[in-house]
Amino acid sequence: MKQENWRQILRAFSLLTEVGLIIIISAGLGFGLGYLIDSFLNFSLFFKLLGLIVGIFAGFYSVYKLLISTFDD
Repeated sequence: MKQENWRQILRAFSLLTEVGLIIIISAGLGFGLGYLIDSFLNFSLFFKLLGLIVGIFAGFYSVYKLLISTFDD
């Protein structure tokens, strides 16, 4: 294989890894903040789910912005 092909393959793997990490970290942070709010306000599940949903949406929005900027080149 040519050197340029390997660069494209590695760039695709790094982009895929970054997309996965963004979504997982965003969802985890949202859930964690929801957990803290639930523990302070003595709720059982409401803010955990709300934080998880907001974190997932924030992660997908970040991935959308990343992909738009990547393929805009």
